[in-house]
Amino acid sequence: MRFLHRADKNKTPIIDANTIILSKIDIKKGDMTFGQRIELGKILASDADEVEKFEKVFFCLHKFTPKKNDYLLLVDYFKEIVEGLKFWIDTEATMLVYEPSVEEKKAGVKELMQNIGEIGTIKALAKAYSQDPDTITDCWKYSKVFGILFTDLEEYKYQVNYNKVIESKYKS
Repeated sequence: MRFLHRADKNKTPIIDANTIILSKIDIKKGDMTFGQRIELGKILASDADEVEKFEKVFFCLHKFTPKKNDYLLLVDYFKEIVEGLKFWIDTEATMLVYEPSVEEKKAGVKELMQNIGEIGTIKALAKAYSQDPDTITDCWKYSKVFGILFTDLEEYKYQVNYNKVIESKYKS
């Protein structure tokens, strides 16, 4: 990695489009952090124009704002990022599907989820794994978080079904 002139005592690395290409984050593999997954979703779902989205995506992932002459070099990577995020959105839509029970709906589970959003997931993970919530968002890879969410959901579905079997056994 290249460094600034010796006068820069911190030896801050120079980040350019070539450096970004060499340090790609494999979004489809889930190598972004959970916080980056959340932020990317917000950026790409926003009303921002395409150029603003392009720049915000690179800032989110690499703390780098591309200049106009960087766009051509970064456009294929941007496409990979968008395709990777689409993969996760589709995967989440099929594998993390949960239909609340009638009782949960009456109790207001949808309103709860609208009010707390992803912070509820962050809080639950932080509590379950005795971690600071910032560690969950800033350090944990999304593939890890997804795996935990998926297994938690499957275990919950099993427990609900098991309870129904036990309940019906005692009613008989």
